[in-house]
Amino acid sequence: MKVKNCIILFSFVCAGLHAQDAESVSDTRRTTAVLDFDGLGITTMESIALTQRLAGEMVNTNAFILVDRSQMEEILQEQGFQQSGCSSAECAVEIGNLLGVQQMVSGSFGKIGETYTIETKLFSVETSETIRAVNKTYKGAVDGLITQVELVAWDLAGLEPPDALKEKAGIPLEEPKIVKKSGSKKWLLWGGLLTLAGAGAAYAMSQQDEGGVLEDLGEPPDPPSAPRLMFGGGR
Repeated sequence: MKVKNCIILFSFVCAGLHAQDAESVSDTRRTTAVLDFDGLGITTMESIALTQRLAGEMVNTNAFILVDRSQMEEILQEQGFQQSGCSSAECAVEIGNLLGVQQMVSGSFGKIGETYTIETKLFSVETSETIRAVNKTYKGAVDGLITQVELVAWDLAGLEPPDALKEKAGIPLEEPKIVKKSGSKKWLLWGGLLTLAGAGAAYAMSQQDEGGVLEDLGEPPDPPSAPRLMFGGGR
């Protein structure tokens, strides 16, 4: 019965620690809303699609509590407010206050020739100060711009993107660092050798005769005489 009670108590403790960990993770996240980015040189539908992809990847970072786009539009319509054309920080802060969020994300997608640009800002609704700004330039097909937008989401979170996303974007992965052997291992080796030496000495002492004196090994033999060198066949 004592063992069973200990198991039950241990289960409750583990559950409590898990709940505390989950609570601490949720406390670090902040409620955030993403405004539709302006499209400069791209269509409105492309801009909206890229904005939604950014919001989806921000959720994957687990660093934000995002307001759903449909809920945001519903609240703004009830307040008679339109987010279209809201590009200034003052306007975004006003929307953030209406939504009751702590952070806002705004920005724009642009295209000059074959080069795309991404301008993104994450700022505090309370202080209107910019928390983090991320700017990227990309040259290629518009489909590849989606990967760059996903990287922006991790940059806004201040986190390292996963390796799969790095490979997708063509970013070389860092090679694993080789951990150097610490000096403590050398001390352990020397300690083992000293232990073996001590064990050998103890064994030698155990071979003493009854009088407590090691067996007489006799006098050491005389060293061999120097060999005679033979020159010219002499003896």
